[in-house]
Amino acid sequence: MKTNLLNNLGLAVIVTIFMTACGGGAKEQSTTEEPTESTEVAAADYAVDPAASTVAWKGEVAGVYGHNGVIDIKEGTISGADGKITGGTIVIDMTTIQPLDSASYSEEHPASDLVAHLSTGDFFLVEEFPTASFTIKSHEGNKLVGDLTVRGITSEETVDLSSVSFDGGFSGSGVLVFDRQKYDVKWEHYVEDYVLSDDIEIKLDIVAK
Repeated sequence: MKTNLLNNLGLAVIVTIFMTACGGGAKEQSTTEEPTESTEVAAADYAVDPAASTVAWKGEVAGVYGHNGVIDIKEGTISGADGKITGGTIVIDMTTIQPLDSASYSEEHPASDLVAHLSTGDFFLVEEFPTASFTIKSHEGNKLVGDLTVRGITSEETVDLSSVSFDGGFSGSGVLVFDRQKYDVKWEHYVEDYVLSDDIEIKLDIVAK
């Protein structure tokens, strides 16, 4: 009987050691879940680089000739996330209108005459409104919608985008065509309605960092 007692004690010790090594039974399962990594990219703001950006303009005098040139960006910002433009404003310095077409550099009609005329109340009234701006409201596909302000008058316009990139910064290109009549850009001339197109084309090539 003594031998059986010793054997039973030995068996109990072995079972105890085995259960201790195995953790003493099933552990309570943790209910804490590992956090999932978000794939959403936070919106970032980019400062427009005026020196690296270009704004080109073009106006047509139907059946006669057209004028085209460039104008400087004063300042601006672009906001974007996940390859999409989410906001921003581009401010144009209207005092920097510069014609590039050959018709503006003839002896009869020097470029300075055109700049002076475009700066008057017939067109952009630059002395009173030295800047124009485009404030972005939405971006869907190749359409960028925003508020254009010229001569203190604001109206919604659309830019047809040809490229958008957020690779190490922002770069984008597009064309905006607006009706000058909506912004009181009205040249008072007896042949105005016959030769001067209402459409003014703006081509934007924007670089922001």
